[in-house]
Formats: sequence, structure tokens, C-alpha cells
Amino acid sequence: MQTDEKKLIARILDGHVEDFGYFLERYSPEVFAIVARLVPLQEDAEELVQDAFVRAFDRLETFAGRSSFSTWICRIAYTSTISWLRKQRIKYLSIDDQPHLSDTEVDEVFDDETRIDDLRHAISLLKPEEQMLITLYYYDNRPLSDIAYILDAETSALATRLHRIRRKLYLLIKNGTDHK
Repeated sequence: MQTDEKKLIARILDGHVEDFGYFLERYSPEVFAIVARLVPLQEDAEELVQDAFVRAFDRLETFAGRSSFSTWICRIAYTSTISWLRKQRIKYLSIDDQPHLSDTEVDEVFDDETRIDDLRHAISLLKPEEQMLITLYYYDNRPLSDIAYILDAETSALATRLHRIRRKLYLLIKNGTDHK
């Protein structure tokens, strides 16, 4: 974490609450991008982002600096969004992992640029936790340690989860996603 942000947090905790605006301005787009990937309506996403920043402000004294502020606020937003989605009782497609698939077979589907729309649609059918893992790793190029913190998961388990999700996406694409 940047030294300036540590000083800013100390100022906020000392009563200069208006300085929290810096974090809102700097990290709102990133937090919104994470939430909007999981929540279909923009209004709901905006409300969840606002709630995440309120929670971060309320818990600012618990921020220990073991991660960047960006990673910390993304974790708050992610867990709030997952809780909100669970309350919505949305059903997600589930496919058992197929152990007989070779990595080469799976890679061929992902290397086929004509299937990019199929891939995007297949990702939208995954559980929110799986969507977020794929998004943070492949789209945002976040390190596994940051992803583990945001998702509250063990870093060592994420590679295995990514592998299983890739196989699930392969099956969704190969079997056709009739839910378009």
C-alpha cells in the first residue's frame, strides 16, 4: 500500500472524514467493474458499490494494510455482492467435471476466436464465485494472492478451481448453450 494512502487513512481515523472522498474517487470504477460483472442491473450494482464503500468507511480502523486498499475494498464489495445474490435465490447451471477431457481439447476451444461469444455466454452461466475467479485472473490479470484475499480462499486451491472452471466452460461451449 502506498505510504500516502496510509497517511490518509490515519487522517480519516483522526476525524478528517472528508478525506475518504479520495478512496471513492480513485477506486469506485474498479469496484463497480467487479460488482457489475455479477449483477445484471446497473442500479443494483451502483447500490452495492455504495454499500461497499459505506462498509469500508465503517470498518476503516480494521484495515491492517496487509493488502492494498484496492484489494481490501474489492473484497468487501465481492462478499457483499455474493450475499446479495444469494438472497436473490438465482439458479446457476451446474456441470460435473469430466476427468477424461485432455487439456489439449479444452485449450482448442478457448483458442478458437470464432467462439468468443460462446465463451462470454458460458461465463455468464457460471456461479458468481466462478465468474469472479475467471474475471479477476484472466481479464484483470490479478495475482493469485490478491484473488485469494478478495475471494477469501486459499491461494493453493485457486489453480485447481481455475482448471475445473475451464473444463466446465469447455463443456458448456461444446454441448451448446441453449440458454442464449
